[in-house]
Amino acid sequence: MYNAFFNFREKPFKLVPNPEFLFLGKSHEEALAHLTYATSQGDGFVEITGEVGTGKTTLCRVFLEDLDKDIEAAFIFNSKLNSVQLLKVIHSELGITSPASDPADMTLALNEFLLEKKTQGKSVILLIDEAQNLGLETLEQLRLLSNLETTRNKLLQIILVGQPELGELLDSYEMRQLRQRINLSCHILPMTLKETRNYIDHRVNVASRKPRTLFTHGAQNSIYEYSRGIPRLVNIACDRSLLAAYSLNKKKVTPSTVRIAVRELAPQRYDSTRFETFRGKKSVGFFFIIFLVIFFGAVYKGIPLRWESDIKVDNGIAETINSKKQPKKSLKPINGIQPLLTINEPVPSKPVFFPAPLIGKDEVNKILMSIYKADTRENIFSHVISLWNNQPLTQLNSLILQIESDSDFFKIAATQNNLQMLHLEGEITQVEKYNLPAIIGYALPEDHVKGYLAIDEITADNEYVIYSKNSGGLVRINPDDLQPFLTGNVYIPWKDDFEYTKIISETSPRASIVSLKRLLIKIGFSSLDLTPVYNAPVREAIKQIQAKHGLNEDGIVGPFTKIMLYSEKRQDSAPYLDRTRFKRNQLKGK
Repeated sequence: MYNAFFNFREKPFKLVPNPEFLFLGKSHEEALAHLTYATSQGDGFVEITGEVGTGKTTLCRVFLEDLDKDIEAAFIFNSKLNSVQLLKVIHSELGITSPASDPADMTLALNEFLLEKKTQGKSVILLIDEAQNLGLETLEQLRLLSNLETTRNKLLQIILVGQPELGELLDSYEMRQLRQRINLSCHILPMTLKETRNYIDHRVNVASRKPRTLFTHGAQNSIYEYSRGIPRLVNIACDRSLLAAYSLNKKKVTPSTVRIAVRELAPQRYDSTRFETFRGKKSVGFFFIIFLVIFFGAVYKGIPLRWESDIKVDNGIAETINSKKQPKKSLKPINGIQPLLTINEPVPSKPVFFPAPLIGKDEVNKILMSIYKADTRENIFSHVISLWNNQPLTQLNSLILQIESDSDFFKIAATQNNLQMLHLEGEITQVEKYNLPAIIGYALPEDHVKGYLAIDEITADNEYVIYSKNSGGLVRINPDDLQPFLTGNVYIPWKDDFEYTKIISETSPRASIVSLKRLLIKIGFSSLDLTPVYNAPVREAIKQIQAKHGLNEDGIVGPFTKIMLYSEKRQDSAPYLDRTRFKRNQLKGK
């Protein structure tokens, strides 16, 4: 109804899992990472829960679409099945042709199928959506299916996805045997306010085939207040808000428009939300007033002497710090007033060593052994990630830390920190091409030692600056001296600002194509238009970038090409290895 009015190609907030409109919040990405981890480990049961409308089914479809070719999956979305019906649906989903109708015979046929797939090097998963509807009899049948195994591995991995009631069901006394077999549990949370804003803008841009601002910040805040970040409610509220704006002949959705739409949807819910928000603000204001009374009372009467050693004054703002083992210094006057306190010298967050000592060829083995003793792969990963965001990495949970495969660990851990991980095999000189901090595998065969090191920087003399905790922070090593110890595994974290992690080509979402063109224009391909079409000029521009950096000239944008595009753009936030040698080259007239 309102598509032509707002110049939409299609409705942006339809309640269908269209992959073009895919947007995953941080909680969804974490759940996806958990599923990826569980699949790589091949463990038995996995439990994913989330409130109604939080995007569980969309998450399932994304997970299934990205499965490795060696994994076969049975996806059951109608969970109101008895044990016999469940077996029949599993047979149908996996393509098992068996005349058996008895549960025991069907289980035997399934076991033979799973054993055959195992000999072929393949694994099988069973994913059940809306699993909270499963009856006790059906859940018991699933427990029995989890017994299908060899002496070393489970033959069938079972993933249960459902509402929070699923957790309550599995915690019941009758299901205690099944609960003990669940190796991984994850709960999907609603989106935050920031994610809700990005979600609304993303869907509008995809439907419009171009970037635009249709919902004001105030309108987005009102939608979040109503929906609490639940994607389904966001879609409903946005759709009705667009309809209300259309009926009022408004080209922008404002808070007043949202209020009209939300009142029509659920007046009681909206009024309740407003009351709770007011009550929350009132409570915060009450405690803030108490704080001010105490603070000004302390200022008026004087600060107790026992507090003096624990207070730092910085530009007139007081904060508590640790007074132990810190050198003392006198404060400088602030706004012409000389403070009376003596405070602690703040410790730099990251020590700086200039220049880093150069390690000779004969000392490389010693340095690598020192790195092995002091730094695990988690520590090395944490250090490299800190170069990107200049802050501690997102805390990794114990399940991720237990991942045996280094490749899977680095990939999932990077995702948790909103980064991608590029895995390369070959010469160390590849890091020079991509010009980003890297994690490099090394080995000391005589000492039976394997580990990882971090390359922070490349000097003007082509020396690699290596992070070494036991050697004072950073050391320089000649790459030729390092080469004999390397395993050939290179991991490079990088940031994908396209918000579309797949390859960008003719079939990609229009918004990602437009973003690509905008980037190419900034680089220097000024003749490109901003239509959402991956046309010949775009392919030619990409081929030129690929040829310049020695990549395969296929004209499509994969992870290697994306990194080179960002290198051409010269992101100031990116921690380039060599900022002097890799300068931005404007491609004029192309």
